Amino acid sequence: MNPKAVTGSEVYKAFSGDLEKEADYKEMVEALKGCNLEVSSFDRFVVGATAKEDFVAVVEAAGIGKDENATCIINKIAEESGEEANNSVSNKDGKKIVQFADGRAYLVNDNMLAIATTSWEDKVGALIDGEGKPAVDNSKKDLYGAIDNKAAVWFVAAVPTEVSAMGAMFGAPELADVKTAAGSLDLSSGVGVNLIVDMADEAKAKAAADKANGMLEEVKKAPQAKDFDSTMKSLEIKADGGKITIKAAASMDDINKAKELAPGM
Repeated sequence: MNPKAVTGSEVYKAFSGDLEKEADYKEMVEALKGCNLEVSSFDRFVVGATAKEDFVAVVEAAGIGKDENATCIINKIAEESGEEANNSVSNKDGKKIVQFADGRAYLVNDNMLAIATTSWEDKVGALIDGEGKPAVDNSKKDLYGAIDNKAAVWFVAAVPTEVSAMGAMFGAPELADVKTAAGSLDLSSGVGVNLIVDMADEAKAKAAADKANGMLEEVKKAPQAKDFDSTMKSLEIKADGGKITIKAAASMDDINKAKELAPGM
């Protein structure tokens, strides 16, 4: 995620008033202020995780890697988790770290903080030293190259069986055949969505795309659809080999219109 691109977008400004009233959002803002940080100072936020609960988060923001700011943030996280908030900076293999109950934080430099769970903490340390390969240049290389990694928000994922199997619960059993997914969200002008799912089977991908297009045609017949003609026309679902690409774009006019209609829908 590029937080500055998100918070600077017109769509964020349209909904920020509602968001900023939320208790969780207010709590987060106050916590950051208490650690000499602001949401608007976050340049990049990258998260990686597995179904086995391995986890890493890397944040690039002015001052976040300074000793007092990093320990402040980590101790606030510890407090929220019900753990002792008495973590401090130490040195390991020439790197500044904060070791805590179930992982480690690396103070990479004054403006970067990397937090990893125990199973990944040494691997993250190796990457900081320039050893090994990051996921986007290894197991996720092809997915990473298929989407706009400069977008405000993007993701790449191997879809766990536990997740894809949930498709049947929502009336979409085809999701059980999805192997990988990648997507991006462009907020430079309204909202642009690009999603790629790989079913690794051409016949299944075509059948799923045909079904989705059939559902889309029904949606377009709804009375309110005519009020969002440009958005409806932008919706595109295509099968290409074993992959399905879904694209859509909504202008700020349509987004504001939807916001106005939402309370009565």
